[in-house]
Amino acid sequence: MKIWPDCIPCIMKMSLGIAYLVIQDNGHVRRFLNQVLKLKYFRGEDWEVTSPEVIKQVWLMLLEVTGQADPMKEIKKEQNRKALEIYPVAKKSVLESHDPLLEAIKLAIAGNSIDAMVNVEGEAPEKILQRWDKLEIDAGNLNLFKERLKKARKLVYLGDNCGEIVFDKLLMETLRKLYPLEIIFVTRTLPIMNDITFQDALSIGIEEVAQMMENGTPEPLPGTFLEKISRELRAEMESSDLVISKGGGNCDSLTEENKMKGKISFLLTAKCHPYCSIHQVTLSAPIIYNF
Repeated sequence: MKIWPDCIPCIMKMSLGIAYLVIQDNGHVRRFLNQVLKLKYFRGEDWEVTSPEVIKQVWLMLLEVTGQADPMKEIKKEQNRKALEIYPVAKKSVLESHDPLLEAIKLAIAGNSIDAMVNVEGEAPEKILQRWDKLEIDAGNLNLFKERLKKARKLVYLGDNCGEIVFDKLLMETLRKLYPLEIIFVTRTLPIMNDITFQDALSIGIEEVAQMMENGTPEPLPGTFLEKISRELRAEMESSDLVISKGGGNCDSLTEENKMKGKISFLLTAKCHPYCSIHQVTLSAPIIYNF
């Protein structure tokens, strides 16, 4: 998905929020923002670009200002820690429900609200747990997703944010109980916002439920572009029966990859007007998009 006009203020808000968090000096924040505003995207000069590509440019500027390789490292640790605290309760609720797969899917999608694009520190996991069982997913999209799962033997699971990944783990555990799946879980190679890296995934035990690999992208990019990921991951995706893709950044980038049509199911939350408009849902609604 190419950027909409709505993406510009959204990216600016995210940039300013992270800048105040990691720079903290008002003068440095102003200088950082001055540099950001010079980007052509914020002057409406290039609409043929995706949101992850714009965010990458902003992030590179932030890295230069801060001198840090992973400015949100401590926030990511805290997001995972808080989510792990409620993981046992969430797991018990899912396993004891009338439809564990449905409830695990809903919780994994609800966890997508732990997103630096919306709030630098993300929604509190306990609030996610309070509302996840009330979420309603479109029955048609859900049933098609379940049919894809039944036919799959090899699954590539593209992760998104810290905190959220704890609920991804629960979904993968549930999937393994129901289907004879080989699951490959994919992280970013380089830190970008609160997206998960290999180390972030290790810290919450993803290796217990899936084979892990990095995406191999040699730049901080909050999305998945086939031309930028490693040959190894591209081969795994092409040979897989199904790709589960979490979050808006992965969705924005992979919906530009027509060769993947028919084998990707996107799981995300409708966090903005473009998603609501495209998928005909209300703000904060869960989305399953079988591409």
